[in-house]
Amino acid sequence: MSSSSTPPSFVPKPLEAGQDPPSYISSATKDLTSFFTSPRFERLQRPYSPLSVLSARGSVPQTVAHTTHSATLLWEILNRNFAAGKATLTMGAIDPVQQSQMIREGLEVVYVSGWATSSTFVRDGAEVGPDLGDYPYTSVPAQVERMRKAQAVQDRREWDEVIAAHEEGKVKNDFKSYIRPIIADGDHGHGGLGSVMKLTKLFAEAGASAVHFEDQLHGGKKCGHQAGKVLVATSTHISRLIAARFQWDVMSCPAILIARTDSESAKLIDSDVDPADHEFILGVVPPTNDPEFRPLAETLLSAERSGASGAQIDKLEREWTEKFPLLTLDRAIADALTAAGWSAEKIEREYTAKTRDMSNPSKHLYATQTLGIDVKWDSLAPRTREGYFHFQGGLSAAIKRANAFAKYADLLWVETKTPDVQVARQISTGVRGPNGEKKMMVYNLSPSFDWTKHGFTTESLKSFTTELGQLGFVLQLISLAGLHLSAASSCEFVRSYLTSGMEAYVRLVQKKEKELGTDVLTHQRWSGARVVDRVLGAVASGNSGVSAMGEGSTEASFHEK
Repeated sequence: MSSSSTPPSFVPKPLEAGQDPPSYISSATKDLTSFFTSPRFERLQRPYSPLSVLSARGSVPQTVAHTTHSATLLWEILNRNFAAGKATLTMGAIDPVQQSQMIREGLEVVYVSGWATSSTFVRDGAEVGPDLGDYPYTSVPAQVERMRKAQAVQDRREWDEVIAAHEEGKVKNDFKSYIRPIIADGDHGHGGLGSVMKLTKLFAEAGASAVHFEDQLHGGKKCGHQAGKVLVATSTHISRLIAARFQWDVMSCPAILIARTDSESAKLIDSDVDPADHEFILGVVPPTNDPEFRPLAETLLSAERSGASGAQIDKLEREWTEKFPLLTLDRAIADALTAAGWSAEKIEREYTAKTRDMSNPSKHLYATQTLGIDVKWDSLAPRTREGYFHFQGGLSAAIKRANAFAKYADLLWVETKTPDVQVARQISTGVRGPNGEKKMMVYNLSPSFDWTKHGFTTESLKSFTTELGQLGFVLQLISLAGLHLSAASSCEFVRSYLTSGMEAYVRLVQKKEKELGTDVLTHQRWSGARVVDRVLGAVASGNSGVSAMGEGSTEASFHEK
């Protein structure tokens, strides 16, 4: 696919002293147009002009060379593996130690999870806690920056050994770069479009090669595998994606944008403003012979003000929805047509096929004026106390949303409630780019699933990622692997340490590090102490006595026979 081409080398020039602004604007606009129309972006749409970007850029453009480098590398990795039907595997790392081992052992990219950050690494004095999108929005960019700088330390350590060998007249050919792309969790953008742009800017400055944004509501966000998720309108999330791309364009950054939808399991949506969502919005057919019928929110608020407990209010809500079943307008009209003697085939031919792309008001008008069916369907009556509409989540909704996002994002992510190859195949088949092309997809190999309860055998577990890769799920991540790895290994060690003392450490940690050959065994070298020694030796004479790795360093014992 031609979009696998890397973006052109694009370092915008500043307005120079004395330069004629009109000529600069003309030249800069031409450069931006070339950037926009490069093969890297040929499948994407930008509903704004190069001049709009130039206006927001300032006379001295800001660039992020490290992010441009890693984003270009990530684009090459993803396209290479996508063309081969292979998966790019990664996991969520929670610290530089995990990250360094991921890279050392061959993972090509690093993932930074919002959930793990919320639970382990929040900023500005906030408390750690579950991922409700309510942690400081600087937290994940700060974690990305921490990881990027840790990569640089490891990379300098490896490169220093190449230079040291060169100084001795030797050749060291086993250099391994630790500069690897970082993919980051942008949650829902943490606010309005201004917040999305500020967050996107922070990610680019921190070094994130790719960021994903999900279509959940700020203030109503839940982890992808929690209940109670509230979606935003399709058009609202598209605006977020456009805002993120615009911000990166201002910075001349080809970072990769991932659009995620949580609509497969969502039950609420904040607005019915977008007709694209109407077929999934739920309402009720109010009874014509019940003078005491009241909307759900009114019923619950009345009970609350009368002193009802939370449990009593929950019971009232269940009873209300059982008495007045939720259904889409399409279902309500189809039921009325069936009651009027229409066959399923006639309903499909005369109603469904002819109203497929209509808004709900247009469908209702068509049913009334053309078909003679006047259904008193109401989507306002069952709204929640917060004003949210009920939503019929599922694969149909998720695939429709992913297709709507495809014009604006490089990769698409449909969050699923179960790990299932057949569901993944439906997503792969149903999701397409604006010209019908197959899109690169993301799959969350989530620890929220109890993988032992989904019918997997040892062999099908081994082949799961391979099968997904063949379906186009080119990026696959165990989002919280780092968190669970840390818990499992720490629990095992401490439990044994309390009864066996240092024997537990030697057996479970140091002996295992030796067997695996992990470089953290010699943690002083791993942390870059040799590099610091050589730097100090270059800038100050007579410092051998204070060399961290000099005579007396206990790490020498690990190299003794």
